[in-house]
Amino acid sequence: MPVTAESPPSQQAAPSAAPGLISSARVVSACILLSRILGMARDILLAGLFGGGMVNDAFVLATLVPNLFRRLFGEGALTASFVPTYAEFVAQKPRAETDRFVRSALTMLALFLGTLAGIGMGVSALLGHHFADPKARLVCDLLVILLPYMPLICVVAIVTGILNVHRHFLLPALSSSVLNVFQIVAFFAAGWFAGSEGGKAVFIAWSITIAGLGQLLLQWPAMRAHKIPVAPLFKWEPGVGRVLATMLPMTLGVSVFQINVLIDNAMAEGLVPGSGAVSALYYANRLFQFPIALIGVAIAQTSFPEFADALARRRPGDMAASLNKAIRMTLFLGFPASLGLVQLASPICRLFFEHGSFGPEQTHRAATALACYGVAIWAACFQQVIVRAFYAAKDGRIPAITGALTVVANASLNLILVRTPLREAGLALSTSITTVAQIVILSFILRRRIPEVTWTPVLRFCIAPLVATGAMAAACWGIARFLPPNPIVQALVPVGAGIAAYLAIAAALGVPEARDVFAFRRRRAA
Repeated sequence: MPVTAESPPSQQAAPSAAPGLISSARVVSACILLSRILGMARDILLAGLFGGGMVNDAFVLATLVPNLFRRLFGEGALTASFVPTYAEFVAQKPRAETDRFVRSALTMLALFLGTLAGIGMGVSALLGHHFADPKARLVCDLLVILLPYMPLICVVAIVTGILNVHRHFLLPALSSSVLNVFQIVAFFAAGWFAGSEGGKAVFIAWSITIAGLGQLLLQWPAMRAHKIPVAPLFKWEPGVGRVLATMLPMTLGVSVFQINVLIDNAMAEGLVPGSGAVSALYYANRLFQFPIALIGVAIAQTSFPEFADALARRRPGDMAASLNKAIRMTLFLGFPASLGLVQLASPICRLFFEHGSFGPEQTHRAATALACYGVAIWAACFQQVIVRAFYAAKDGRIPAITGALTVVANASLNLILVRTPLREAGLALSTSITTVAQIVILSFILRRRIPEVTWTPVLRFCIAPLVATGAMAAACWGIARFLPPNPIVQALVPVGAGIAAYLAIAAALGVPEARDVFAFRRRRAA
C-alpha cells in the first residue's frame, strides 16, 4: 500500500540541528577510510604471514562467519530493523516508554544471539574432533573462538542505531577501526606467543573476539551524553517483537551480497582444484569492499535515519527527496570506482599483496577476481541505499524475496562460470551480475511502493558522471603506458590522475556532486 502523508502529533522532539546528508556521510566516510586503511594493513600482514596456503584458506573460511555477522548486525539487518522502530518511538512515544524499549532490546537480543553463539561453539567443537582433514579441524577450532563475537556485535549494532537516530555518527563509525587495530597488534604479537602457523591463526582469532568488547566500550561516552539507559530489562517490550519480526526477512534482504560471497567461497573451496581459490577471492573481496564501505555503507548509514524519520512523520515527499540525493551521490562516486578498480586491478593487487609468501601467481588470480567483482561496485553501493529505503517503509518482505531469488540465481550461475577458464573469478562475476539484477528489480518495485519516488531525474543525472568516467579511464590508460615498472608508481599515479580527470570533467559538466564531495559546509536538517 502506498505511503501517504499525514502529520501525527509527536511526543518527543525530533533530533535537532542535524548535519546534512553529505556532511554526515563525509564524517562516516572519513572514519570508514581510516578503518579500511587499517584493514588493508591487516590484510597485507595476513598475505605476508600465511600467503595463499592451507592455513590462510582456513583462517579466511572461519572469519567469514564473524565478518558476515558483523555486516549483518553492525551494518545490516539488526540496525535496519531497529532504526525505523526506534525513530517511531522517538517521534510518537513518551520518553519513558522509549527507554524501556531500548533496555529490553539490548537485553533480549544479546541473550538470543548469546545462546545462538553457544550452540554454534558446541557444534564446532564437536565437529572438530571428527574431521580428519587438518584444514577442516583448524576452521572448527577458530570458529569456537570467533563465535562469541556475535552477541557483542549485536549490542554494538543496537547502540549504533540509537546514536544514528540522534544524528551521532562519529563513534559508531570508528568502531570497526577498533577491530582492525586489535588484529594488527595480534599479527605482530603472534610470533611471540605461537610458533606454528595454526597457532598464530588461533592467537589472531582471539583478538577479533576481544575487539568486540572494545567496540562496545567505545560507544559508552556517546550513550551517556544522550542519556540512553543501558541497564538490563528482562521484560519483553512490544517494540522488541516488532524488531525481531522485521529483522528475519531483513537479514536476507540487506545481506544478499555477503551471502553470495559466502557461497562463492564455499564453491571455490569445493569446485576449484588445489589451494588458493578461497584466498584469491578473499583478497579481491577485501579490495572490493573498500569503495563499497566508503560510498555505499557511508551514504546508506547516514541517509537511513532520514528515511525512517520522514516516513515515521508521514512525509513521503521528504523521504523521496533524501533518497534521490543519496542515490545521486552513490552513482556519482560508484561509477568511477567500478571502472577504476577493473582497469587497475593488477597493479593494485601487486602493490598491496605481492610480498612474502604471496607471489605473482596469487596476484594474477586475485586481480582477475577483483576485476570481476569491480564491475558491480556501483550496483553494490546502490543496493545498500535502496534496501534501506524499503526498511524505512517497514517493508522487509520485498528485499527478502528478491534477495532469496538473487542467492539462488547466483548459486546457479556459479556452477556455470566456475567451470570456465575464469575459475574462481567466475564466481565473483556471477555475484556482480546478480547484484545488478537485484537493484533493477528493487528500483521498479520501490517506485510502485512509494509513488513520490521517481527515477527519471536519476537516469538523466547518470549521463554526466558516465561521460566523466570515460574521460577518467582514458586518462588512466594514457598515463599508465609511460610509467616505469614500479608497483607504487603504477598503482598510485593512475589513481591520482583518474580522480583529477573525473572531478574536473564532472565539474565542467555542472554536476553539483563534484562540489559537494569537498564542500565542508553544513545545513540544518529538514
